[in-house]
Amino acid sequence: MKHWYYADEARQPQGPVDAATLRELLTDGQISHATLIWRDGLSQWQAAADFADELELGIATRSTSLSPESPEDPALASPGPSDVPPSPSSFDGAGTVATNAEVPPTQEASPYSAPHATIEMAPRAVQGGEIVYAGFWKRVAAYIIDTFVMTIINTVVGMVVGMAMVGLLMSNGGATLDSPVWWALQGLSYLAQIVIMAVYFAWFHASSHQATPGKMAIGIKVVDRHGATISFWRGIGRFFATFVSTLLLLAGYLMAAFTRRKQALHDLICGTLVVDKWAYTHHPERQRPELGTVTWVVLILGGLLALLGVLAMGALIAALGGGFGE
Repeated sequence: MKHWYYADEARQPQGPVDAATLRELLTDGQISHATLIWRDGLSQWQAAADFADELELGIATRSTSLSPESPEDPALASPGPSDVPPSPSSFDGAGTVATNAEVPPTQEASPYSAPHATIEMAPRAVQGGEIVYAGFWKRVAAYIIDTFVMTIINTVVGMVVGMAMVGLLMSNGGATLDSPVWWALQGLSYLAQIVIMAVYFAWFHASSHQATPGKMAIGIKVVDRHGATISFWRGIGRFFATFVSTLLLLAGYLMAAFTRRKQALHDLICGTLVVDKWAYTHHPERQRPELGTVTWVVLILGGLLALLGVLAMGALIAALGGGFGE
């Protein structure tokens, strides 16, 4: 059985794997046909598309690449290491391994050859390591931080929108609070807040950090089922899916405490996971299943603020009740 190696996004070799596993990685999108691969008998790394027939990928072999065992190519005919792949970082991107040997001059491309474009390796998650899923309380702590950030943003936006609303009302002849203009402006204000929140969560989750500021502080991130970065539009969908979790009396959020992979309802709907920031990386050993100091501090402060809010609300209700009694 042939053993294959493939290069990750950092040009580090991964493997060995068999041909079936390599096909599965391609099918799942964890590697692409442009990903560099190597096996025993090759003197250099080549794109996976060059071995379409050998790996039974169901695509045409690239006509611009020579067969790895072609006797007409003396550079490839020389055997490489028998069991250890050469470093993919030495691959110069043009189908050769950089060495100190003299390189023949590049032949000018024929004007009759088919056009082609350089394909970059698609970024992917590192598979095979242990995965620590973010539990319910870590997610609560991250949400508390993000709520604080969003409160500041919405307060600033609210002040700007409020000033604009006053100006429009004044220019409209001093429209009253029960006029259609007032309600239309109020609706636009709420819509603006929802849009800002949706973009906030979707943009951060689709970024290279894969996490909002709250999740970054706690040390967790949002990924798809294979550990890859989600798209911006999936992030938008995930944000609006949280409305379903909220409408079910927050039961959708509580599901994160009981499901096997700590998924809330909106995660199940959108096919996402919330994991430790070191999950699906080259350093899975850095993952921490415990809550951590930051999480504890945020949960305690959040609990105290919630308690003060309940006490203040109770005092207000009591004061209003006493006033009505008089």
